Amino acid sequence: MIMQQNNIKNLIRVSVLLLFWTGQSNAQIGLGVENPTNPVEIKTDAGKVIVDPTGKLGVLVANPKVAIDLRSGNNGAVAVGNTDKTAVQAGAGALRYVASPAIGVKGYLEFSDGTNWVSFFPKGKPRIIVMASKTTQDTYVFESGTPSEIGPKSGIMQRRSSYLTNWAEKLDSDSGVPTNNFNPATGEFIAPRTGVYFATFTFALQSSQVNTGGNNQTEAIWEVRNPAGNITQRVKTNNGYASDTGASPNAVPVGSACTVSVYLNKGDKLRPFTWITVAFDGTISQFDISGSGVYNSLTIVEQ
Repeated sequence: MIMQQNNIKNLIRVSVLLLFWTGQSNAQIGLGVENPTNPVEIKTDAGKVIVDPTGKLGVLVANPKVAIDLRSGNNGAVAVGNTDKTAVQAGAGALRYVASPAIGVKGYLEFSDGTNWVSFFPKGKPRIIVMASKTTQDTYVFESGTPSEIGPKSGIMQRRSSYLTNWAEKLDSDSGVPTNNFNPATGEFIAPRTGVYFATFTFALQSSQVNTGGNNQTEAIWEVRNPAGNITQRVKTNNGYASDTGASPNAVPVGSACTVSVYLNKGDKLRPFTWITVAFDGTISQFDISGSGVYNSLTIVEQ
């Protein structure tokens, strides 16, 4: 009998609670507000914080226009902290503040694009930066009067157009985010967006005796091709040398450099190559790769 009475009492309590919550489901909630006109209103010393009927949150804003509206004109700042989550874990659209100094600033914001954290730097627009050095003898002959000569070589073949291949990449970044715009195996850079790019590369050959011959010269050349592979521009620097340096051991260093500011459309390909005729003994000249390629370097910077 006692057990039945307890069950009846519990049933009554549950019924009263259900009735109470049902009665409140369509009502406004006010904290410090007697007659709220929005689903949620909270009174603070500075003003009201509300959630309007459409679910927008207004902090000291009576009519929020976006999901979270802080535009009261009175201390309406947003604080964003750091996180050790990856960009994938945080998800596209997440923000974080990085306090570590970078590029001359005390801190900066980053947003997640779903894959990488992308930085907002207060001093300057986003920039592509590529840096590489060449520590191998690898080249690729791509223009020659003899078809059998087309292909990879070890060193620079005389009087043939040769791409400089197999670079040691130092940096390939977009505003601090690693990218793959530069292919170190081929030496080819593909512009990710339209703009002006500053590009320079240098190369030096091992010192050798320049033998008697006319028009001794080396050419450092930047080549631009469109996405279809058609040549749209070539810019070259020509260094000339004496026709004869005299008998051995009067060896001289031979090399060249080419610096350009070039306009590239998105998808255009920029690539360095060389053409030389210095009347060295033999048909192949070797790069001077001493000092980890300090004489053979490449830099591309978006302007």
